[in-house]
This record gives sequence, C-alpha cells and structure tokens, in this order.
Amino acid sequence: MTKTYAVKGLIDWQMALNIGGATIKICFSGGRMGSNGVLPAKYTTDSPAIQDMIEKTDYFRQKRIFIYDYRP
Repeated sequence: MTKTYAVKGLIDWQMALNIGGATIKICFSGGRMGSNGVLPAKYTTDSPAIQDMIEKTDYFRQKRIFIYDYRP
C-alpha cells in the first residue's frame, strides 16, 4: 500500500527520525503558496516500516502530519 503524507502549513520540510541509533531523513516537498493559502508539502512511501515510524511520531499524533492519500 502506498501512503502520501502531508505537513500542515509548510511548503518544504525535512524530518529526522532516530531509529536504533540511525537517523533517517524524510523530505516533504512540493508545497506551494496558493490563492487559498499554503498547499502542504508531501511525502509518498510504500514502505510499511517508514509508514509505521511516521505514524508513531508526535507530529502525526498531533495532526501536524496527516495522511493526504492512501492507495492499497
């Protein structure tokens, strides 16, 4: 399954996740300023491990990051 995540209010953002001593950088991009405000930066992955890591962050729990699109 493929999920696209978006981050509210930002047009580009790089998130660093620390997993078992390793740092994984996730780059949200493609956002832009539009006539209706900010269109959010997005990140797409089909990796269940990365999806799980994103969904366990405080950003996701606080709804700063949200699922923009889901494709089974």
